[in-house]
Amino acid sequence: MAAVGTGTGGDPEQRERSRAALVSTPSMDVRTMFLLLHSVTEDNIRFFRLNPTETARRFVTAFSQIQEHGRHLQPLVQSFTGIFPIFDFDERTPANGYRSLIKVVRSCILHIIHKSRYISANRRSIFFRTNHNCMEIEAYCSALCQLRALVYFAQRLLTANKHGDLFFGEEKGLSEDFLHESNSMHKGCFYGRCLGFQFTPAIRPFLQTISIGLVSFGENYRKHDTGLVEVSSLPQYGVAATSIFTSGKYAIDPELRGSEFERLTQNLDVHFWKSFWNITETELLARRQEPVRKWESCSE
Repeated sequence: MAAVGTGTGGDPEQRERSRAALVSTPSMDVRTMFLLLHSVTEDNIRFFRLNPTETARRFVTAFSQIQEHGRHLQPLVQSFTGIFPIFDFDERTPANGYRSLIKVVRSCILHIIHKSRYISANRRSIFFRTNHNCMEIEAYCSALCQLRALVYFAQRLLTANKHGDLFFGEEKGLSEDFLHESNSMHKGCFYGRCLGFQFTPAIRPFLQTISIGLVSFGENYRKHDTGLVEVSSLPQYGVAATSIFTSGKYAIDPELRGSEFERLTQNLDVHFWKSFWNITETELLARRQEPVRKWESCSE
């Protein structure tokens, strides 16, 4: 029997997210969350193992890896929840780096649970986008893998520091290890399909717009070698203008956007970032804003 969304209208995936939001509260304890993760992934593994297609095999691999990450993360997350208060600013401000990291891990796991439930409910439907949903699960599996590595390093930091110290005081040793681990991590998954998963859904379109604009700008920045410049054949247009025509491929390909974003953050210098964040002060955009300013002055 085909299991489809039970809402009366709208996108079934959106309805599933709304229902899933009911269980994504901070009050869900760690053990319940990981049991739920294992349950929904196991259900999908059993289903897709019966399907001989390549996409089904990818589903099984991704869900199996998620289960493996969950088994290793559960004891670590449980141990960290007991030490949060030691590093809080004060009793009225429950905030520190360890608490933030585990909160991001929880957000990632809850997203995987919601997506797995959606797949379970719609995988028999003729409208089910098999490849799209498989790529979504693979992306979150990759993100969970990287978060698992960060949690392991946070555990090393916790044991290496003196009791109650949040930061590592020496420049060598663990600090060098952290820089090495950070450079070897695959961070592109956090800027593609998983972009902004730890924030409220309302802010994700804004973050996607910024990331698409940044990678498009970065591609054209390399061609011009410097910041915004005027090209002889296009006197009014520079890097910002030509970026508009290359942004489409990054909008429809999250994996390409993520890998390019990672490359930009690792390789381009401070001049690139100054040029990007000063786009609104360029001559081209300033001229586009002149009619608006004139209209505002007339209305006053």
